[in-house]
Amino acid sequence: MVPRQELAAAALETLPVTVAVIDDEGEILLTNRSWRDFGPDPDDHVGADYVATAATADDEHARRATAGIEAVLAGERDSFEMEYPCHSADEKRWFMMRVNPFTDDGQRLVSLVHLEITERKLAEIAAEENARQVRDEREALEHVLERVDGLVRNVTDAAVGAETRAEIEHEVCACLAETDPYVLAWIGRTDITAQRLSPHEWASRGDVPLEDDELVIGTDEEHPAVRAFVDDEAAVIQDLESAADADRWWPTGAGDVVRSVTALPLSYGDLTYGVLVVFAAEADAFDDRELLVLESLAGTIATAMNALEVRRMLTTETVVSVEVAIEDPSLFVTALSATLEAAISYRGVTYDGDGTPHLSLHADRAIAPEDVPDVSPAGGDVTILSQTDGRTILEITTDDGLVTALSEHGAVIRELTVTDTVADLTVELPDGRSARSAYDLLERRYERVELVSYHETTEPTPTRESITTRLESSLTDRQLTALRKAYYANYFEWPRDVSGEELAESMGISRSTFHQHLRTAQRKLLDELLE
Repeated sequence: MVPRQELAAAALETLPVTVAVIDDEGEILLTNRSWRDFGPDPDDHVGADYVATAATADDEHARRATAGIEAVLAGERDSFEMEYPCHSADEKRWFMMRVNPFTDDGQRLVSLVHLEITERKLAEIAAEENARQVRDEREALEHVLERVDGLVRNVTDAAVGAETRAEIEHEVCACLAETDPYVLAWIGRTDITAQRLSPHEWASRGDVPLEDDELVIGTDEEHPAVRAFVDDEAAVIQDLESAADADRWWPTGAGDVVRSVTALPLSYGDLTYGVLVVFAAEADAFDDRELLVLESLAGTIATAMNALEVRRMLTTETVVSVEVAIEDPSLFVTALSATLEAAISYRGVTYDGDGTPHLSLHADRAIAPEDVPDVSPAGGDVTILSQTDGRTILEITTDDGLVTALSEHGAVIRELTVTDTVADLTVELPDGRSARSAYDLLERRYERVELVSYHETTEPTPTRESITTRLESSLTDRQLTALRKAYYANYFEWPRDVSGEELAESMGISRSTFHQHLRTAQRKLLDELLE
C-alpha cells in the first residue's frame, strides 16, 4: 500500500491549480506541477523565501499578499484570500490566492493556492460595463425625454396658439432653433406656377447660414426639402460632409456649424402645406427616435395650419381658379369620348343614398342606345337620360373617383370637356394650398397634366354662395337629387329633352314621387330667391 504522504504528494501533482507549501519562515517546501509549469521559466522554487521575494516587489498586490501570509503564519488570521491581476503581453488574466494554515509534526505550515479566475472576472467586467451602459442610456433617455417634452410642449403651444399661418411658422422655427442639438430651422412654401420651393420663415442660433436660392421641384431632387415634398416622407442627410451636392445649397464653411439635416412634409391628409427643415450641429443627430418626435411635431403643425385655413375659409371670401389640360386615355371622360366618338362635357353630379356618385355628361351628337356601352371604359354603368337630334345627356355611375377626390380638396368643377383626346378641366378651390394639393393629385393620377392658368381672387360672388349653402341645407337628399337631375338633363327647357317618368326611373322612384320632390325643391329655391 502506498504511504499516505506519498499518495497526497502524487495527488497534489495532478491538480490544475498552482499549489505551494511554505514553513513559518516563508521558505517554499513543496510545489506541484502546475506551479512549476507556470511562467516563462519553469522552476519548483523549493528553498526560496517566498515571503521575502513578495515583500521586495514594488506592487500593491504583492504588499497585500505579504501582509496576509505573515498574518496567517503568525496565527493572527485563520485564513487569507485575495484577487489580483497577472496580465501577460498576450492576454489579461486574473487569479485568486488562498492561504490556509496546517501543522506537520508540530510545525506550522501554510498552503498557497493560486486559482485562475479570468473567465469569472471577464464576466464581472462585462456585467459592470453593461450596467454602466444601461445607466448611461437611462440617463441619456431621461435627458432626451426632458428635452423632447419641452420641445413638444413649446411647439404645440406655438402652433395651437397662433392666429396666422405665418405666426405658426415663425414660432415653430424659433422653438426648434433654441433646442439642442438643433441650430437652424426653416419652413418652406411652394409656388405652384413656378414649381419652386423656398424658405418662408426661419430661425437660427449663432451665425448659421441659410440657403439663399430657391429650390426647383423636379431639378433639385437631392435636396432633402425637395425629396420630402415630392415623396411625402422624411428625408435625412446624417453628415453634410459626405453629401455630394452639399456645396450647391450651403455656403462654404457651413459644415463648421451644421453637420446633419432632416426635412419633413407638413401634410394633413392629402393636403401639403410645405416642408419643415431642421439642421443639427452634430452628425447622425436624426436617429429613428428623433425622427419619430419630429414627424409627430410636423403632424401637429400641419393640423394647426389646417384648422386656421378652415377657419379662414369660413370667414373670408377667397377663391382660386385653376385650369389644366389632361392628356391621358384612362381619364373616364376621355375614354368615353373615344368610345362614342363625340365631344364630352361634364354637367354635374348627384349622389344616391349610399353616396355613390352619378355623373351627368353631355355628348355633342345624338347617340343610338345600342351604341352606348353598358359599362363605361373607365368602369361604371352608362345610361341615356335625354336625347335630341343634336345632343345626348348621359348618366354614369363611375368608380373613377376623380370628382369625389377633387371635392375632398374643396374643389368645385366649373368645366370638364374632352375634345380630340385632351380634357380641359377648370376647378375653383378655396385657397392656394388646396390648389397645390389638387394639382399634385392630378399629376399623380394622369400621364400628362399641363397647368394652363392659375388665378386667385378675393371677391367671389357672395350672394350665390350663400344662397347655395342655405338651399342645400334646407333640401333633403332626394329633393336635391331630383332638382339636379332635372337641370342636368335639360328638363326645364322647352320642348323637354326628357320626361319626368324617365328621370323618376333613373332615381328608382315613381313618377308622382319624383314630381313631389321636384316641386318641393323648386318652392324652396324660390323662397331663397324671393323672400
